[in-house]
Amino acid sequence: MRYFWTGFNSSKSAAPVQFKKHVIILYWSPDDTKAEKAKAGVKKLSFKYPNISVKVINIKKDPLKPLRHKILSSPTVLLLKDGREIDRMEGDSDTLLEHLFRKAHT
Repeated sequence: MRYFWTGFNSSKSAAPVQFKKHVIILYWSPDDTKAEKAKAGVKKLSFKYPNISVKVINIKKDPLKPLRHKILSSPTVLLLKDGREIDRMEGDSDTLLEHLFRKAHT
């Protein structure tokens, strides 16, 4: 029995996944004017709330990433907590973006 447990201690395993508490992901397309407005809004709010992690993903460069979250239109903003989707916003409304950032901040 002693050798069985020793094998587990010496084996290599992947590092545990570390998520930040809240992450906001913006999926946008460079040829869409609404997406450019949403990108500017997210950038402005990321300076106001510096403790929230923000990722901006270009749909044209990475066409497989939107499939993970079932993104159908651009721009789409997701709020994730510990890797799970909490809220989703489609469009470029500044008030809804502010609401997502406030929700992530609390």
